[in-house]
Amino acid sequence: MAGSSSSSSSFATSSQSRVPSNSQPYVSPLDSTWTPTSGASGGSAVSALSSQGSQPNSLGPLDLGPPGYEATITLYENTSREKTVYLGPWEVIGSHNRRVVWQCTYRNERLEHFVPMEDVYPHTLHARHRPYTDAADMERFLTFRVPHRIRYTGEDGTVTFDGVMQVKYEFTSVESSVRFQGDVRGKVLLDYYDVDVVWSDINSRTDRFGSVRGMGLVQRLKLWRDNYSNLHSITVFANRSSRQYHEYELYWFDAEPRSKDDRTRQMRLGVRGRRGSTSDLSRRFSFNRIRPRQRSVPGAGQGESSHAAAASPGLEIKYLGLQFSHRDDYRRFQEAWAYAHSCDSEFQGIPFPQRHIELESPQILPMPAELDGRGLQPVIEPDSEDEEDDT
Repeated sequence: MAGSSSSSSSFATSSQSRVPSNSQPYVSPLDSTWTPTSGASGGSAVSALSSQGSQPNSLGPLDLGPPGYEATITLYENTSREKTVYLGPWEVIGSHNRRVVWQCTYRNERLEHFVPMEDVYPHTLHARHRPYTDAADMERFLTFRVPHRIRYTGEDGTVTFDGVMQVKYEFTSVESSVRFQGDVRGKVLLDYYDVDVVWSDINSRTDRFGSVRGMGLVQRLKLWRDNYSNLHSITVFANRSSRQYHEYELYWFDAEPRSKDDRTRQMRLGVRGRRGSTSDLSRRFSFNRIRPRQRSVPGAGQGESSHAAAASPGLEIKYLGLQFSHRDDYRRFQEAWAYAHSCDSEFQGIPFPQRHIELESPQILPMPAELDGRGLQPVIEPDSEDEEDDT
């Protein structure tokens, strides 16, 4: 505080061209030879400022990035060669092993991101990691759980980086991040929800000591719709069990949740065909034993068996439990769950591309036979009397 007050008093005395009675010799950071007693005319101060501004260690202009960029990525992070690349429009190439091609600032500058099929789950954090920002703003900070290959081509056309790194994107808007996640996965990201705990009958909510564990804690649950089949699914990262992303199709579960608790914002989603209790299984087994045996007809029930196989994809769990962090997320998920289930039961996986284009119907032209008939004149048959006179 003493340094700042003495600096302010020296600038005040130089502007008023007089020296206070209690002033002491002061060494300015601009010029070591300048003192308050030598600054009566003010010319030396101006010359000192101009000479300091001409030195090469002055501050450069603030780098705000080029206009219109969508995201940034940092290469050689935490090294002396650290470089921030400004990314513009992107294009996703390939279906199995996808490659994202980013257009950068300059003409020949581009960045390629190779996304393996086994890790095509973009990862964003729970809002609790940044409690003083908007929950939706967490979607701007996008990462992947395992390192990916990045290839960067500079403005001169030479490859300056080609290696595996931990990919971290920072998008300029939530909308851009949502579109990017959907393009990478070949799906549409419909909504995202913060959950405190995700558990199942295999990974219970609490351990034997009573501590909250589950299969995932403080994660972000996401709802997707496939671009090809229109089927909906949910994804969540199991950070407490397998440390991998789990994706569940909605038609694997019953449309109506098995149980709900509005006070604690909890619900259980029951898996179809897995009613879950041993007594229920024994009751159904005893009922089947006393039911009369029917003769099987070839081909009969083939649709039922295929439907049962589709409804029971071999899941080991009997239910999936969710506890939401916010009441608004809990309410929105219930509405989206009911709507998505009704859509899946209506389309039943019939492919219908979202970005379809309907062409105008071509003009209906007449058939070739009709065209030939139009060009011929009618033939007049001669009368019978004319034929007799000729003979």
